[in-house]
Amino acid sequence: MATLYQIIPLEANLRAQPLLVPKTVLAQLKQGQRVEELPATAQQPAGWRRVRAELQGTPVEGYVKAFLLKKVAAGPVPSPPAVLPTIPEARLPSPNPIRRNQSGDGPRVFDLTETNQPGRPGPAPADRAQQLAAILTYLGVSRSARYAAGRGKTYCNIYAHDYAHLAGAYLPRVWWTRKALVALVAGQAVGPAYGTTVQELNANSLYNWFEEFGPEFGWRRSVDLSEVQQAANAGLVCIISGQRRDLNTSGHICAVVPETAQHRAKRLKEQVSVPLMSQAGASNFEYGGRVWWTGAQFARFGFWIHA
Repeated sequence: MATLYQIIPLEANLRAQPLLVPKTVLAQLKQGQRVEELPATAQQPAGWRRVRAELQGTPVEGYVKAFLLKKVAAGPVPSPPAVLPTIPEARLPSPNPIRRNQSGDGPRVFDLTETNQPGRPGPAPADRAQQLAAILTYLGVSRSARYAAGRGKTYCNIYAHDYAHLAGAYLPRVWWTRKALVALVAGQAVGPAYGTTVQELNANSLYNWFEEFGPEFGWRRSVDLSEVQQAANAGLVCIISGQRRDLNTSGHICAVVPETAQHRAKRLKEQVSVPLMSQAGASNFEYGGRVWWTGAQFARFGFWIHA
């Protein structure tokens, strides 16, 4: 019978290797979360346990410091969670056309509504990858006023939303307030009203949305950068979301995008070490990127693939 443990602190790092360095962090496990112990490896140092955990329904294996775990008895199989009513997408209808090169915080709340916008109809993976590249070209993040940083503001969340929206993957620009969610779960009809039933999501709050609601809208979590890049190359929408330790400072969110003949991910021993990214933020670029999510300023991060 498998040996089960429970996370003791509020959060504990699950690591790819039993090493206390930022690059080994896979994800954070929550207090009380149960993990299953796996057989130790030959090189496993004392004071570590190799475990299997679940992250938003995705099984993940890694290492946790032993003192962060409490052994628990195997109890009965828990009942499945209650099935809640489907929560609808939250979108604000725009009273005016919204263009991709339009500045101003007002227009940034709404979806783009230009005519003849590119999409991702497929049908084959290679078609979808080319269509994602066409979306990047269309949005022109490096030159568009919609994403240009200024007056202490950056717009990584706007760009990630626009990219996902044109590709047909739901990534909210606004989301339901707590009172609106209670009403929706109760089966009541709720319409989007800014500041009343919906509120804007910044990059920090988008991380929470992914954890809580992402799977309900087709997002699957991954901890493998090679898998994420492979999915992007197959024409799937892939996102990296990072939340700051100081929630009063900007988090970050960017897309992992299909490789091209001119733009490639970085690999080490055939494994992706730096995926090919596209972002707005302090710097805006269609293709590029570095490993930013392991910085000390980020409390947590996640890689997401829209299935």
